[in-house]
Amino acid sequence: MTYRRFVPVWVSFLLLTFLIAPIVAGTPSESAFKKLQSLAGKWEGKDAHGRAAKTSFDVLASGTAVMEKLEASGMEEMVTLYSVDRDGIALVHYCPAN
Repeated sequence: MTYRRFVPVWVSFLLLTFLIAPIVAGTPSESAFKKLQSLAGKWEGKDAHGRAAKTSFDVLASGTAVMEKLEASGMEEMVTLYSVDRDGIALVHYCPAN
């Protein structure tokens, strides 16, 4: 008898969990933007030709934008700004090549 009393409670709990989980997780673009934010810091490596490359990611404006600065060997600095735009991620890229 006790088991049957708890079945509606468990069913309600599971139903609520499945309804709330997508809201908490956010949209795919918000999830992708969080991954961009997790790159915050300075990074160093080499490009495909073995030349030094440096990049940095900074989270700006209360977490609504990410700024990437890229310094490739033999080139002027490039800057890219990322932000969530409805169901996607918008970016504005500034580079010396115009």
